[in-house]
Amino acid sequence: SGPYDIVVANIVADVIIPLAKDVRRYLKTGGTFIASGIIEMRIDEVKEAIEKEGFEILEIKKENDWYCIISK
Repeated sequence: SGPYDIVVANIVADVIIPLAKDVRRYLKTGGTFIASGIIEMRIDEVKEAIEKEGFEILEIKKENDWYCIISK
C-alpha cells in the first residue's frame, strides 16, 4: 500500500541507483528517502542518481566505511 512518510534502502549502490527512479511513487509528498549501505567509492554516484530524480539531499552521514544519504 502506501504512500509512506519514509522509505529506507539499506543495500548496495547497484540497487539504490535504479531504485531512486521509482522511490517517489512510494513516498508521501514531502517524504524522506534514506539510502544507506554505500561505500565511499560509490557515494558520489549514488548522490548524483538521487539528485537527478529531484531529491534534495539534506545530510550525508558516515560511520566507519559506510555512508548514508538522507533526502527529501
